Amino acid sequence: MLAVKEHRRLSVLTLAVTLLGAFLLLLPPSPAQAETNPIAGRWQQNHKCQQLVDALNDLGLSALAPGMVGDYFPDQTYDELAAKDDLCSGARPQIHYHFFTEDGFFGSLDQFENQVDDGTYVIVDSNTLQIAGNATFDYSIQGGTLKLTPIITDDQRQEALEHPENFSTAGWMVAVSYPGIKWKQVPCEGWC
Repeated sequence: MLAVKEHRRLSVLTLAVTLLGAFLLLLPPSPAQAETNPIAGRWQQNHKCQQLVDALNDLGLSALAPGMVGDYFPDQTYDELAAKDDLCSGARPQIHYHFFTEDGFFGSLDQFENQVDDGTYVIVDSNTLQIAGNATFDYSIQGGTLKLTPIITDDQRQEALEHPENFSTAGWMVAVSYPGIKWKQVPCEGWC
C-alpha cells in the first residue's frame, strides 16, 4: 500500500514539473535572457551609393568600388562602372535589412524584402561578432540603433585588392556594415 501511495505522489510530482516546464516555455524571455544576445532582431538602413564608396575609400579598398555598387546599377558591368567619372551618378537610395536570430542565423533582405544573404553568426564578446566564420565585426547597440565596423585582416585586404573585380570577403564586410552608418531596429515580421 505504501508503494502505491509513493508511486501516486511521484506521478503527481512529475505531472506538476512537466506542466510548470511547459508554462515557462510560453513566457517571454526575461531581460537577462534578452541581454545575452542583444543583436538578435531585424535592423534597417537606408543605403546610399556614396556611403559605400566613401567607406571603401576610408578602408583602403577604393579599387573595389565599381564591383561593390552593382546593386545600384544592376544592368551595368564592372568595366562600365569603372569607366564612370562619378561612380554613384544616377544611384537611388535603397532600404536594406539584416536579421539575426536567437539561434545564430544571419540574413540580409534587399529593398523588396527578398533574402539576398544568409549564414551563421556567433557573438565573440560584448562588442564583437563573427559572421560565416571569417568575417569579424565590432558592434555597438544604443537606443535601438546598431553600428557595425568590419575588422578586415591584412590577408583579406590583400586578397580583395589582387582582384578587385571579383567577390571578396573584405568587400562583402564593408557592404554588410556600411561603417559609420546606423542601423535602426524594426519589427522582425517573421524574419527573426
